Amino acid sequence: MPARLGAVAGEAGVTFAVFSRHGERIDLCLFDEAGEAEIARLPLPCRSGDIHHGLLPGAGPGLRYALRAQGPWQPQRGHRFDASKLLVDPYATRIDRPFRWDPRLAQRGIDTADLVPRGIVGGAQPVAAGAPDRAPAFIYELAVKSFTMRHPGVPERIRGTLAALCEPAILDHIRELGVSHVELMPVAAWMDERHLPPLGLANAWGYNPVNFVALDPRLAPGGTADLRLLCATYAQAGIGIILDIVLNHTAESDEFGATISLRGLDNA
Repeated sequence: MPARLGAVAGEAGVTFAVFSRHGERIDLCLFDEAGEAEIARLPLPCRSGDIHHGLLPGAGPGLRYALRAQGPWQPQRGHRFDASKLLVDPYATRIDRPFRWDPRLAQRGIDTADLVPRGIVGGAQPVAAGAPDRAPAFIYELAVKSFTMRHPGVPERIRGTLAALCEPAILDHIRELGVSHVELMPVAAWMDERHLPPLGLANAWGYNPVNFVALDPRLAPGGTADLRLLCATYAQAGIGIILDIVLNHTAESDEFGATISLRGLDNA
């Protein structure tokens, strides 16, 4: 059985592992380099307890993929298996586009392949050195987008992203404050609550996550490399980075919400 859930690249290929206690079959959907056309759909061939898994020989980092799951449709028990729903791997370390609310995401039997991001298989990353410990801590909290979106000292093309925080105009200001750490409001991939788009509004703070591991592409178009660069840049300045994470709910919401990841894989 694989040691880790998600997609893990190795010498022999990519191992995929998905938790689903009540799922009867998990399909791996593979996409072209643009992430648009589905080029293959393969059932994960092995099951060890509640883990569905398989090895895709010859595959490697950069492969775009998603999941579909078959199982019982029993909403009264929390089971909402629907093979028409394309699902993002909960352990994907990168996705190729942001999540966007659409009513079809919550409607049974409607295919959502054109609405859901694809995961991108990542490669091994070296362990980076951390920032030096500083006590007492002086923590400065900020929202990446609103903090940098209109800053005249930041190039317009990177405003609203993690890369903007590495610009001298931003870093020098934070250094002058004398803070020991910068706490980033949620940067994991999120989706707007469904009542916001009809009002012309959007979730600006990110407290409505879908994936807990993948960064939101609007903040980190380069994936984890963007966050690693930020951490390294601030560590050199003697400043640590703290991530604000949300674990008590997901953007799939209530019984009227979207089926885009965890909800479609199990209720366990």
